[in-house]
Amino acid sequence: MTRRPACRLGSVEKCEAPLHARRITKVLDRMPDLKPSRVREALRGLGYIDERIHGPQRSGETVQFIVDLRGQLCLSGSVGGARTAIEPYGASPEVGCPDVRRRG
Repeated sequence: MTRRPACRLGSVEKCEAPLHARRITKVLDRMPDLKPSRVREALRGLGYIDERIHGPQRSGETVQFIVDLRGQLCLSGSVGGARTAIEPYGASPEVGCPDVRRRG
């Protein structure tokens, strides 16, 4: 599948993104065991369903993942050490979050 460019986030998604990012960060920053399976388990514990969690996979010292919140909001995250980084981005409803081409 050809990757598509990210879409602009609407006002609702701009409001929702930091709320999701804070709740995910709060849990992942406290995790002592950063295995991809444990990250998936933590995301599921927050109520995100398996079909919307992409990855998690190890990349060097971090575990990277994508959470597809449908609509137009996607979250790209990485956790390493005691630091979690979450980047929101937009996708059109007919394109899955992993199929969106993002900058850098």
